[in-house]
This record gives sequence, C-alpha cells and structure tokens, in this order.
Amino acid sequence: MDYALLLLEVLGWAAGTLLFALAAYSAALLALGGGPPVADAVPRALSPKVTVLISALRPSPGLDDTLRRAAAVDYAEAELILALGSGDGEGPTYGAGLARPPRVFVSDEPRGKAHMMNMAVREAKGELVLMLDEDSLVDPGCVRETLPLVQGEHVWAVVGVPYPSNADAGVIQRTLGLEAAAWTRTARAKDRLGLFLPATGFFALIDKGSLPEGEAWDEGALAEDADLSLRQEARGLRTRLSGAKVGIEAPVSLGALARQRLRWYKGMFDALWKNRGVVVRLPFRKALDAVMSLLAPLSPAGFVILLLLAPVWPLLLGPVLLGVLAVYLVSAWVSASKLTKGRLGVVLFSVPYAVLQGVVALGALSAFLLHVRVRWQRTPKSGDTAKPQLRNAFT
Repeated sequence: MDYALLLLEVLGWAAGTLLFALAAYSAALLALGGGPPVADAVPRALSPKVTVLISALRPSPGLDDTLRRAAAVDYAEAELILALGSGDGEGPTYGAGLARPPRVFVSDEPRGKAHMMNMAVREAKGELVLMLDEDSLVDPGCVRETLPLVQGEHVWAVVGVPYPSNADAGVIQRTLGLEAAAWTRTARAKDRLGLFLPATGFFALIDKGSLPEGEAWDEGALAEDADLSLRQEARGLRTRLSGAKVGIEAPVSLGALARQRLRWYKGMFDALWKNRGVVVRLPFRKALDAVMSLLAPLSPAGFVILLLLAPVWPLLLGPVLLGVLAVYLVSAWVSASKLTKGRLGVVLFSVPYAVLQGVVALGALSAFLLHVRVRWQRTPKSGDTAKPQLRNAFT
C-alpha cells in the first residue's frame, strides 16, 4: 500500500468535505439574507451624546474626505475625535476649518489600531461611540438611522453596510464590491437569526458603557473586532445590522489585498483559538455560526488543495470540485444581482479570486499552526506615495 497516496487521498476528501460544508453554509446564509435589514421599533432615548471616532495609523490623503463626511453627520449631540498613530507635530490643526472640528489624539509610540481605539474611547464624551476607519465615508443620516437599534435590549453594537468607494478603479475593486454585497446579505441573515455578527472596524456604533473595563480591544490581536465581539457574546450581548451605508476603499492592488487578507485570516484563527472556552459556552447555534464564520478562510484554502489533488483522482475528487465550483458561481451570481453591467465578468473572475484567497488562507493557516507571528499592518491606500496635505485641506 502506498501510504503517501493514501494520505493525499484522505487530505483531498477532507479538504473537499470541509470546503463544501463551509461553502454550502455561506450559500444558505446568502439565500436567507434577501430583503431589507431588520428594523425593530425601539424607543429612542432623549438625544444621547455620540462621539464619532476615526482611527488612523498616520495621516493619509484620503483622511480629509473621511473627516468632512464625519463632521457633516446630521446629529447635534455629536463630537468628533481623530486618533492618530503618528503625526507631523501639528495634529490639532487637522479639520480646523470644519463646522465640527475634531479633538486630536496622537499616540507617542504607535502600537496599532487597537491601542489607538482604547486610548481614544477613554477620552470620548459620548454615551455612544461611532467607530470609523480612516477611509470610512458615511452619510449624514447614519447616526439617526443606527441609533434606534443600538438602544435595543442586549445590544452593544450596530454595524453598517459597506460598499467599495473606488469600485470603478478596476476588476479587483468590482469583485470586492461583489464580496461586500455577499457580506451584507450574510450579515442580514445573521441579524435575523440572532447569530454571531462581529462589530466591524469600518463602521460600528457601540454602547460605551457595555465595553469591558480596562483594555476593551486586545492590543495584541490581529482581528481585534472579532476577538472583542466573541467576548461580548459570552456576556449575553449581541451586534445588530443597520441599513446605514459606508464607503470603504478596496485594496488598490493584488499585493495589498493579499497582505490585508493574511492579517484578517490569521486574526480570525487566533480569535477562535484564544476564545475557544468562550465559544463552547455560547448557545449551540450561535457557537456553530461563530466557528463556521471564523473558519471561513478554510473554504478557499480547501478549494486550492482540491484543485491540486483533483487531477490525481479525477473520478473521486472531480465531482466534489465541480460541486464546489457550482456553489461558488451560484453564490457569486446572486451577490452580483444588482450590477447593471459586467456581472458575468465579475462572477467569472470570482474563481481566480478564490484561488488567490486560498493561497493566502493556506499561508495564514500555516502561520497559525506553526506559531509564526504576523505583524499588524495598515492596508495601503491610494495616494499613499503623496505627502498628505491635511493642514491645508480645510482652508
């Protein structure tokens, strides 16, 4: 008996089974996620104060647009905070020309996004804090639209609906638009079913009083949002989904995308392992959903393994591969339903896109199993090569 071939066959079948299970689970959530977000009729408190908090490792050319949008939020009881990992010595002048100029906090020693959020949240005057990334472009009514949900029972955070603000830049960005649409449908299904929905970094209105004491976001975590969300679930708190739309910049290159996803995927594996004791104490359906959600990168990883092994046993693994391809393409077609043009091209590109994701996921899995440290890195933004001129952008 050739044990090497037997091992490869077992690996192929295991990858195919796991891949099909994860893909089928995602497809089921996509099917259940149609229609508008759930909008419960929750009585509003009398104008709670809100802090809009923007976290950025350093000033970037796109930060001025984020500040402009945040300062234009249509909510009187709102303050604006900008938390920077580094500055040029004139941080307090950022946004000075705006009707709602920000309070600026600059970290003496940049230690990542989680450190900046922990630092700035302690200074926030609002009962509620709207967490934004440096490239988050919000609409004026986002707080009013989200406010009723965050005041619901056992709700600690409400997230928004993402879309790529640079969707016209190329096929990568259009494909990520499809991914954002798929995420939205999945999140809508999770919200309706009361499943695990992480509080995202690009837009999350959180109840400050519900945060754990001390270091709310783990400053050593790569996926600090998923890590905190799991711990909040263990406390009986949940995240909701609103219809508030927020533009985020999709990665500008395949290299930037790969670095971003390596950090995300390794962070998801880390968060699940670190909080394994938390997960087993959750209700079964929520625990199952948390596991399936945080192991989702294994789906493209299994796809790559299956692609490599299918030619060795075409009769055994070929049908599994075809089935998985069908699930991927159908899911992509459903997610791209709102595209007015180029729908077929984007759907077809989703297959090589899944291969790229799979290679990155295998790298993240290897780093997790071998305890290789992945450094937290900011995703490069368009215009990063240009020197930011934020001091002059508001005059």
